[in-house]
Amino acid sequence: MQNRHHVKKSTLGVLTLGQSPRTDVIPTLRAILGGSVSLIEAGGLNALSSEELAYLAPRQGERGIETRLSSGSSLLVARGRLLPLLVEAFGRLEADCARVLLLCSGEFPDLVPLCPGLIQPVFALRSIVGGLASNSTLGIVGPASDMDDAPLQWSPFAARVVCAAASPYEPPRALSEASVRLRSEGADLIFLDDMAFTEEQRRMAASVSRLPALCASTLTARFLFELFSPLAEVEDSCPRI
Repeated sequence: MQNRHHVKKSTLGVLTLGQSPRTDVIPTLRAILGGSVSLIEAGGLNALSSEELAYLAPRQGERGIETRLSSGSSLLVARGRLLPLLVEAFGRLEADCARVLLLCSGEFPDLVPLCPGLIQPVFALRSIVGGLASNSTLGIVGPASDMDDAPLQWSPFAARVVCAAASPYEPPRALSEASVRLRSEGADLIFLDDMAFTEEQRRMAASVSRLPALCASTLTARFLFELFSPLAEVEDSCPRI
C-alpha cells in the first residue's frame, strides 16, 4: 500500500482531447521530465467508433477544435460535445496519478469545476509568453481552425499579435513557411500554440525565422519538471517495503 502511494506521487496523467497513445508529443515530455516521472495516458476519443467520431464534427454555429487520432490523422470536433468525454477520461486517470495534465494549449473553463486539480497549461503559458512579449510583436503559429480567435486571445499579452496557420500534423514546409512569414510581418518572438508541436519543430521554426521560438509542449514539460522533481527525489530516497 505504501509503495503504491509513492508510485502515485511520481505519476503524471496525460489527458488528450483525441486518442492516446500520443506518440507524437509524449517523447518530448519524457525527454524533459526524465525517467523518474511516470506517464499514464487517456484520450477523450479512445474506443469511439467511426460513427461516434463523425457525430462529434462541428455543426453550424459550433466551435471546433483540432485533435489527433491514434492513426496519426487529425480531426475537428465540437468543443461542447467533447466535454463529457474528457471528464470521463479524467476520472480514469485521477485514481492513479498525482496530477493530470490536459494536453491542450487552449482554455476549457467548463472543466475547472468538473475536474478539480486538472492542469490546464494555457494559464502558465499566457504568463510566460506575456512576460516576454508585453512590449513586442508576438507571432502565433497554430492550426487554421484556431487562427480566427488567436489575435483576440493573445492581444492582452503582447504589444502586437501576428498569426500564421500551420498544423503540427502537416509536412515541415507548412511550419517553415509560417515562421518565415511571421518574421516578414515584424514578429520579435514566435509561439507554437499547440501541444502537438515538438522540440524538433520548435528548433526548425527558430532556425528558419532566425527568431526566438517558444513551444507549448516544451514550456509545459519544463514547468512540470519543477513541479515533480522534489516528489521524484523523495520517491528515490524512500526505502522500498
